[in-house]
Amino acid sequence: MIVIKYLWYYSFWIIVRIGLRLYYSKIKITGLENIPKNTPIIFGSNHENAFIDALLITTSNTRFDHYLVRAGVFNNPIAKAFFNSLNLMPVYRAQDGVNPLEANKQIFKACFEALAKKYAVMLFPEGEHNMRRHRRVLKKGISRIALGAVNFEGGAPEVSVVPVGVNYSDHVGFRSTVHVVFGEPIVVKKQEENAENYNKLTAQFTEALSKVHVSLDRKEYVGLDAIFFHDQKAHELINPDRINEAARKLSGKTGDIREFAEQKKELEERGMSFPFRPIASGEKLVMLLLAPLALIGLLVNLPVLLPVYLFVKTRVKEAEFVASLKFGFSLLGFCIWWWYLVSWSYDFTSQWPVAVLCIGISFFSLVALNGFIRKWKRFQLTRLLSTDHVLKEKYLTFVEKVNEVRNGLFPNS
Repeated sequence: MIVIKYLWYYSFWIIVRIGLRLYYSKIKITGLENIPKNTPIIFGSNHENAFIDALLITTSNTRFDHYLVRAGVFNNPIAKAFFNSLNLMPVYRAQDGVNPLEANKQIFKACFEALAKKYAVMLFPEGEHNMRRHRRVLKKGISRIALGAVNFEGGAPEVSVVPVGVNYSDHVGFRSTVHVVFGEPIVVKKQEENAENYNKLTAQFTEALSKVHVSLDRKEYVGLDAIFFHDQKAHELINPDRINEAARKLSGKTGDIREFAEQKKELEERGMSFPFRPIASGEKLVMLLLAPLALIGLLVNLPVLLPVYLFVKTRVKEAEFVASLKFGFSLLGFCIWWWYLVSWSYDFTSQWPVAVLCIGISFFSLVALNGFIRKWKRFQLTRLLSTDHVLKEKYLTFVEKVNEVRNGLFPNS
């Protein structure tokens, strides 16, 4: 039975890994050397992007992971069976209408048993998720699991708690970039399970986690986000060390930061949308060249794109779930659609190279469609600036001030 479970888990792991490498233009992974070998591990991550956070982390390493996810996703019996097969376990919160300490006892025991077998457990200790890149207050669940595991009868003498940061250039964008950072492990050895040790470990992990993801000041987030992520060069700024160090240099400059927040808000009220960078003449030419390929991409991939678009548009209420559901349904949809294209092409031509070429055309025309849409949005906003001189003046003033601050923060860039 365990062999079948391993085969199913890693077969799914391979499919998702390939899918993610197609969905993102670049997945940068650093700190793999920080993952201990042959020892129980707890991965604790920031949580900005629903299920896709977990998928990125688990396909970035080869450990046999177990996951704690919110209990609400187990309400559907089919979903429950599927999630259980992939080592997902429900974790209960107060808003689930239960006493979380009592409801989670069996789940915590399952975590202890998995760790005793030197498996890995992944959880999101922030207790909330949204797409804002700021530090959050951690729940004590990760400390309870770590200390419970080392005190569990038959458990390991020590557990390594590894902070993981997932840093997105664009939380929902197809072919965007992401940087997964594994931080230095915190080794937890046997000690008394009491409030003092829980608090101490939680504080230690909070500090460690804040170093591996972009963790801007929560109170000044809007202004800091305007400074660092207002344009479309965000992929250059997803190094947490770089951004966090720069943000610390702005500590105490509350008035200046809030001025940027107010300027960005005023621009948005006048029709601007961020992130944004004016489109250059050469990029307009590229957009025109992409147009026919984009049309092919739309027509060829419409059987998958249309239902996914309608589902996300009409059924998804929380922005944090957009990327996860787009990726999940697209992965399933394109697996089926591309299999159909291969079968149809081979039946028609009896040539496997032609069948494979159909998939290549489908994917690369899809990338062209995405590139065209991105440039078209920039083209529309650039045209808006050219027709609204007041808006243009305000925007140029905003950018000039932002660049002045960023040049001081990143003098060598």
